[in-house]
Amino acid sequence: MTEPQEVAYGAKSHPRRHDGSSDISVHFGISDEEKAAVKNRGEKVLTALRKLGLNVKKGPVLSVLVSGGGLRADIACQGVLSELSHVGLLDMVTYLAGVSGSTWCMSSLYSQRDGFQDLVKAENELRRRLQEDSWKFSVALDGLCVAAERDDYSLTDFWSYSVVYYLTKELLDAHLSHVRDHSEKGTVPYPIFTTIDHYLKSGARKNTQNAWFEFTPDWVGYPTLGSSTPGAYVSTTHCGSRFEGGKLIQQKAERDFSYLRAVCGSALADKNTTLKTIKDFLQKFIHFSSTQEKRLIMEPEGTTLKNIMEDLLNLVYTFQTDGDYLPILKNLQSKMTGNKHFSEAETLTNQMMKRSLRTSRDEQRQLIQELLEKIFKRDLVEKSSVSSFLKFLWKTFSCFLSWTWGTTNNFVYKYGDIKDKFLAGQKNMYLMDAGLAINSAYPLVLPPVRNTEIILSFDFSEGDPFETIKATAKYCKACNIPFPPVDEAKLDQEAKSPSDFYIFEGENTPVIMHFPLFNKVNCGSTEVIEKRHKTYSTFHLKGYSDAEVCQLLEDSKANVRNNKDAILAKILAKTTS
Repeated sequence: MTEPQEVAYGAKSHPRRHDGSSDISVHFGISDEEKAAVKNRGEKVLTALRKLGLNVKKGPVLSVLVSGGGLRADIACQGVLSELSHVGLLDMVTYLAGVSGSTWCMSSLYSQRDGFQDLVKAENELRRRLQEDSWKFSVALDGLCVAAERDDYSLTDFWSYSVVYYLTKELLDAHLSHVRDHSEKGTVPYPIFTTIDHYLKSGARKNTQNAWFEFTPDWVGYPTLGSSTPGAYVSTTHCGSRFEGGKLIQQKAERDFSYLRAVCGSALADKNTTLKTIKDFLQKFIHFSSTQEKRLIMEPEGTTLKNIMEDLLNLVYTFQTDGDYLPILKNLQSKMTGNKHFSEAETLTNQMMKRSLRTSRDEQRQLIQELLEKIFKRDLVEKSSVSSFLKFLWKTFSCFLSWTWGTTNNFVYKYGDIKDKFLAGQKNMYLMDAGLAINSAYPLVLPPVRNTEIILSFDFSEGDPFETIKATAKYCKACNIPFPPVDEAKLDQEAKSPSDFYIFEGENTPVIMHFPLFNKVNCGSTEVIEKRHKTYSTFHLKGYSDAEVCQLLEDSKANVRNNKDAILAKILAKTTS
């Protein structure tokens, strides 16, 4: 069961318009900037309703939720948005909130000035890119070498330039804060990119409950999830900068959409598959004949260092997978013997071989970390002509060993207005895929955070198509948030062959309209549904043919097209005359 967030903050008034300010804000509800954006978007909604001949004064706040699901979700999200636009419903959407793979589509659209103006063009570009473009090793390596210069480098940086770039065939250097120009005018749905603070969720502290973390064009932070629990935010432009006691200590450049994609979409497979995938990509960077590799082997210690890279990678991987790494230590020792630069590392390797069976797992991890530090000595790295390349390898090996993801400077570190001393005492946040909690962003659009009246939930999950609904119902019950009744037994019966549309309503609750991606309407049978799930698995590095992409786009579009009248009827029922 997913638990609600209950992080105690002190409360301040709503923030003033920040214009890039580094001010931290602790407040209830949404920001003034978002209020203005939603008001302006409301005018667009009214215009869309009046085109239908309706003389109304106010339209409902409608949120579209697009779930996680890797590249499958990326493509399906594009299909949903294209069809919503085609049938005239997209202009009635106030919020677009995404998790994991769907944020890949969102980031691509929001990074373009005309991304939402011509969704047919965007769809064709997606198809072209997935078939014609490719993952470029040199581009990925250059990006990683730049990222490794940051003190908050983690496996998320590596994931961004390896897996996410490999799957999407796209790197985006635009920033979320740049969307303000469109969002504040209401020309596009207000975007919410969803993650979680994994350190809080993982139970590092007893009784710490699930911490949702949102990214919007204006503010980034822990949202308000209850009438008595304010949220804590920092300007989007300053997320990642270093703060202490509420004061800006070191400003860092805002992370781009490519990094945000990796933060949001970092849990695409089980840990063993993820470990193997990281290892395989690291091997490419070690063995590929790059400019950095050629320059490295020309240095005095370069050849030896190059020769032991594979062993270091295998050492960390074998440790992480609970294997016997003693043979790897022996191989490392033989390669370092006689080399003065690696004498300390060789001595430590000997000690590790003698003590390997008598040390705890934490002690073994510490010894491997010390070995990495002795091999990647600061003087060797800093004096090297490929310093950034060595920093990239060293930091990636180290993060691989400690399994560190989403490292971000904690903007409320030692901040006096935060009553929760645990949260204020952490230098870093560790942001990860929100699918680890709930694979859809319900907690960020439900009252009282945002006054959503209608939720269109497009579920692209690989497993149970109703898991997000059931998990959210439990979450809301624990949080005392109004949510419609959910008949779990009935949903369990239909899970293998769901319909294309479900509606959940209750007294004083939002209307939930839920759309499973693969269903008996667009697939025709349980057998075809099962085949679709096999074809479009979440972790699919081989990519899809254009025919497969088109089929997935069509399936997702059909769920909108076949139910547009039902959607419109609920929108009309919620309008104010």
